[in-house]
Amino acid sequence: MKKFFTLLLGVACIGAASAQTLVTTQITNKNAILEEYTGIHCQYCPQGHVIAQSILDNNPGRAASIAIHQGSYATPGSGEPDYRTPFGDALAGQTGLTGYPSGTVNRHIFPPATVTALGRGDWTSSSNTIMATVSPVNVGVTSHIDEATRALTVHVELYYTANSATSTNYINVALIQDSVIGPQTGGGAGNNYVHMHMLRYLVTDQWGDAVTTTTLGSLVERDYNYTIPAAYNSVPCIINHCQIVAFVTESHQEILSGDVVDAMDGTNLYVGDISAADSTMKLGHPANTTTFNLAANSNIAGSEQFKIKLTSNGPIDWSAGFTINGQTVTDSILVDLVKGTPTNLTVDVIPGSTSGFVTYTLALSSVNNPNAPTKYFKVYVLSNSNTLLVNAAGDDVAGSFAHVYSDGLTFSGSLMNAEMKSDIFVRAVQAGILSEIVDVFYNVSWTFPAFTDPEAAAVMSFIDNGGDFYLGGQDIGWDIMSGQDGSHGTTITHNLYTNYLKATWVDDGSTANNKCYSNTTDSIYGTVATGTVHDVFGGYMYPDQISPLDNATSIFYYDAGKTKISAIRSTKGSAKVVYFGFGLEMISEVAIANDIINRTWHWFMGFPVGIDETPGLTPLALNQNNPNPCSTETAISFNLPVKETISLTIYDVHGKEIRKMFNGEMPSGNQTVKVSTSSLNAGVYYYTLQTSAGQATRKMVVVK
Repeated sequence: MKKFFTLLLGVACIGAASAQTLVTTQITNKNAILEEYTGIHCQYCPQGHVIAQSILDNNPGRAASIAIHQGSYATPGSGEPDYRTPFGDALAGQTGLTGYPSGTVNRHIFPPATVTALGRGDWTSSSNTIMATVSPVNVGVTSHIDEATRALTVHVELYYTANSATSTNYINVALIQDSVIGPQTGGGAGNNYVHMHMLRYLVTDQWGDAVTTTTLGSLVERDYNYTIPAAYNSVPCIINHCQIVAFVTESHQEILSGDVVDAMDGTNLYVGDISAADSTMKLGHPANTTTFNLAANSNIAGSEQFKIKLTSNGPIDWSAGFTINGQTVTDSILVDLVKGTPTNLTVDVIPGSTSGFVTYTLALSSVNNPNAPTKYFKVYVLSNSNTLLVNAAGDDVAGSFAHVYSDGLTFSGSLMNAEMKSDIFVRAVQAGILSEIVDVFYNVSWTFPAFTDPEAAAVMSFIDNGGDFYLGGQDIGWDIMSGQDGSHGTTITHNLYTNYLKATWVDDGSTANNKCYSNTTDSIYGTVATGTVHDVFGGYMYPDQISPLDNATSIFYYDAGKTKISAIRSTKGSAKVVYFGFGLEMISEVAIANDIINRTWHWFMGFPVGIDETPGLTPLALNQNNPNPCSTETAISFNLPVKETISLTIYDVHGKEIRKMFNGEMPSGNQTVKVSTSSLNAGVYYYTLQTSAGQATRKMVVVK
């Protein structure tokens, strides 16, 4: 049975908001609410479950997921549990979904779509878009269950930081359950699949509880009581596995914001936050300090004790710490914060010689409110890097194949590498920290959308500034240029495809496009061996067939007759651009994928590369200079299996030749060349050994 009552406190001015206890009165961005339509007989729904969990894991405190078992795939067979609810069909009916798994993010329509339903590949990018959008309302929620009676009490608090677009909003309270063990087609667990975020009941009925005070400064409080039954459709409801999702809608569709808490004594009390006085992304340099000026803020009345902890994924030779109230710590500290009085906090990062893009996370938690969510704040440092690997954020398929490119770059002798996701790449371009990045390897793999508009704009900006750009992945052309249902082409992405990639999309491709033949007349890739293009996506193989535009030339084909083009290269201003209609993870032969990356990177860097080059000289044959870093002199050693003519050359980070250190004949065996660095400016350089076996490259750091 169900019973709920409401208490409304609506105010029309900000000054009256002093009764607020849960939410902040500051302007905040929306949280993402993913409603996922799924079923136990849906083979690909487990992939959707993984994506939903990834969104939650990557955005703590910023996202919630509701798994709604609905439709024909959710209909149980004989002896199977029934996970459906009375609400699922009506919820699905307003989405326009045509397949499963499907989902909506804040019930928002993301152009060029005309309905709210999204394929699973769109959930991550759509959630990122929502979370970057300002919300007109902050949502607070607490929950309590009397274990003896199973009586649930939910308190919801709204504070409007702007006028809502509609005069009537609706509070929705959903009871969801984790760790429901049962059957699932796909996923490999059979009848022992662990279902998460499963909708069990809507406490506020189908479309929520009306709120008519929705103007700037309004504070609204409501209480809801509900007795949780022991089971729904004979499926036990274990209250310790339950959560409450509370969200606010305009009419019955657009979700403004919301949050999720544990059903048993959960709260999303806004304890405070950390704010930035300047950019949260900066370009660092080895042995130099990069400083972020921040402030720690309490949202709890009076003085409150907080724990602040710093963590990172940085290399061992990087160091970092933060200073607050005159104390510098590298791990965590307890501090007293006063509401309304920001406390200055600085984070200092000192990069080592290891290249990379490193995230530093500050966690702020209230000591006296342990159930309240921890607030997280991130700063980022890029240092000692000239080559950047970007993985499409999407559903993280690209991330699972990132090693193909990182391994290939290592094989190539590229040692100044950094890596980030495409949504972070957008922010990095906007922050202006890529001034030392010479080339980007952009791994889309099989991601939808292949590019969001901000991602496409960031890529075009990078190329316009002279950055060299590699792109690989299947269905990029289809997604941008086909105009078919489910594709994501826009004016901005069309511009990227046509005017920057210099490509025309010809065909979606199939398993028939299963070879990779080089254009033997091409000066860069002409001697690459023939490779096998195979399916790595479980039955979904769509290697795009493309055609070059403007000054682009064909470099690879799917057929020996050279009628179906798979890859092209071109220039855009001073930038070099390479585009593959499939991802290099689809090449069966690792050596061939490495060879393609090797030639691409050397072409980008301006190092020697051509049809007579035979890659394969391992970095171990060319030793690290000693000492490194060096100031006035260093020594470079290497081993030659035979007597031959070699060259040893220094380049700057942009591939410009600085000096030939040796160019002539040397005997076989271990060799050492002493190099004067007194005339070199402080910075990072490359040295390349060229032999008849190929070439190897290492980096050298000069300090003054």
